[in-house]
Amino acid sequence: MTETLVNASTPVDGVRVLALNRPSKRNALSQELIGLLLEHLTAASSDKSVRAIVITGSSTFFCAGADIKEISNLDGEEARRVRYLEDLCLGLRSVRKPLLAAVEGMALGGGFEVALMCDLIFASSTSQFGLPEVSIGLLPGAGGTQRLTSAVGKFKAMQMILLGTPITASDAKSAGLVAQVVEPGTVLETAVQTASKLAGMSTSAISLAKEAICRADDLGRDDEFERSLYYYAIGTKDKREGVGAFLEKRSPRWD
Repeated sequence: MTETLVNASTPVDGVRVLALNRPSKRNALSQELIGLLLEHLTAASSDKSVRAIVITGSSTFFCAGADIKEISNLDGEEARRVRYLEDLCLGLRSVRKPLLAAVEGMALGGGFEVALMCDLIFASSTSQFGLPEVSIGLLPGAGGTQRLTSAVGKFKAMQMILLGTPITASDAKSAGLVAQVVEPGTVLETAVQTASKLAGMSTSAISLAKEAICRADDLGRDDEFERSLYYYAIGTKDKREGVGAFLEKRSPRWD
C-alpha cells in the first residue's frame, strides 16, 4: 500500500490542515514529499473556502529535515541545476493566507526551516528546534541562516548553527520564535483554534498585513546568497564525508 506522504483535512470551517506523514523517516523532506506539500498548499491557496492553513507532523517528530540519502546523491552542479530546495522556499513564501506550524517533538534542519517560513509557530513543551547541518559538512539551505538570525540575533544563531545546539520550546518562546507553548498532544488543537480565529477575520486585511510584515522581514535578508553557499557546500569533500558518516552511523573524519 502506497504511503500518503501528506494528509490533508479540514477539521473546522475555513482551516486546512496538512500533516506530514513519512513516519519511517521521521517526516524527512524527500523531493516527493515536498512536491505533494506544495500541491496541497497550491490547492489550499486557490480554494476560497480555506482561509488559514496549518502544517503539522506526528506526535514525536514534526520533521527531521532533508532526506540525507537524496542529498548523498547530489553534487554541487546537480543541486544548482535542479535548484534544490528552491521550490520549497518559493512555494511557502507565495502563500498569502495565514500559515501556522503546529510542532510536536523535534523540528530539525529543513523541518525547522519549514516552521520558520510559517507565520506563527505553536509548540508542545517537549518540542525542540535545531539546525544541525554543519555536523554533516553542510549549512542550512532553505533560509535558516537568514530567518533564524533575524529572529534571535547573530550570537544565538551562531551557537545554534555552528555548534548545532537545539533550542527548547520554552527558550524559543522567550526568543520570540514560538507564539505559544502548550502541553504535549494539544498543539494541533491549539493551532487550529487560532487558525479558526484568523479565518473569521477580514481576508483582505489579513493578507495585506501579512504581506507588509513579510516585506519588512525580507529587508536585509539574502536567501539567494545562502542558497549559493549551500550548493557550493554540497559539492565539497566535507559534505561527502559528513553525509557518508551519517548514513554509515559513524563519526566523520575531517581533514
